[in-house]
Amino acid sequence: MGNKGNIVFAEPETTTKKKAKQMSWIMLDSHGQGAYIDANKYEIIRRVDINARDLRILDPLLSYPSTILGREKAIVLNLEHIKAIITADAVAFS
Repeated sequence: MGNKGNIVFAEPETTTKKKAKQMSWIMLDSHGQGAYIDANKYEIIRRVDINARDLRILDPLLSYPSTILGREKAIVLNLEHIKAIITADAVAFS
């Protein structure tokens, strides 16, 4: 019964949280003013007010067929190399 009074401390596990991948977007507002931004999916969700599942069709790592989703506040468009989110106030192209 070897270990009398020895305390062994375990090292805490280092969990690395994956960061969302940045994508390049061109944002056009209702006045035609354009801006080039790098944003992750959480920033895009906040800007255009859509669900995360709707952004899944725009992910270049997943293979989805050409798709047009009509949602309450936006249209999400994936046509081969053209990826866009269209709202009443702005259009975002990737």
